[in-house]
Amino acid sequence: MNSKTQDLKRLAPGRILFSLSRLNFRRMEECATILRWLEPQPGEKVLDIGCGDGAYDRKIARSGAEVTGIDIHEKRLSAARKYYKGDGTKFLFMDASRLDFPGASFDKALSLCVVEHLGDDELVMRNLCRVLKPGGLFVFSADSLSHPEITPAERSRHQKRYAVNTFYTVDIVRGKLDRAGFDLVEARYILSTARDLRFIRLSWKLDDLSGALGPLKLAGYAALGAARKLASLAPGYAARPSVGGLTVLVKARKRIPA
Repeated sequence: MNSKTQDLKRLAPGRILFSLSRLNFRRMEECATILRWLEPQPGEKVLDIGCGDGAYDRKIARSGAEVTGIDIHEKRLSAARKYYKGDGTKFLFMDASRLDFPGASFDKALSLCVVEHLGDDELVMRNLCRVLKPGGLFVFSADSLSHPEITPAERSRHQKRYAVNTFYTVDIVRGKLDRAGFDLVEARYILSTARDLRFIRLSWKLDDLSGALGPLKLAGYAALGAARKLASLAPGYAARPSVGGLTVLVKARKRIPA
């Protein structure tokens, strides 16, 4: 399939709606930062745990890196293979708790808001450590909901709605990575101001809209993102609480034996 045909297929109405879902401001800063931290280079082998529809993998592959995306959701993998398979990308059905790759197969790995849903996240991290080369980079995002003004009821509802097993804090991240064989390089909370929380709560209300109201939901996400961006220009918006946020972003490296 030539690139023009692929581009036309990506313009199908269903794909347009799915792509617009990335306008949700809760994901935009998260994904942009993780991809920037990954810094893919030509010839590097990159593993994406929980690749979904593969759009980010295709973006990474444009750097010249070879990207392998794995997922256990056949529908998402089908979309990835249909729309984003090409030079530099491949997509496999594989459970991250049983990574079927030889040791030291990859230079880098990423995962976007997946680890918090895993039944045994530390097993996955140990497996990932095995398949990364010494010094290999692992960047990921995870739900934190450690913003000091998020209520226990809101955490409980989020946990049930999105099947979250673990809410991550920097301290939790550091311990899990250390036990798996990684050194924490950097961790950062995002969506951590009091004003951010107002927009977050409005976006949760949009999440409650039924599938039939999908276009309205997407328009709402876009409007909220634009409103938040405009509000962020106001003096004092960036004043942050001492700790916590909606999401934590993490950069780590596989420990090099002494």
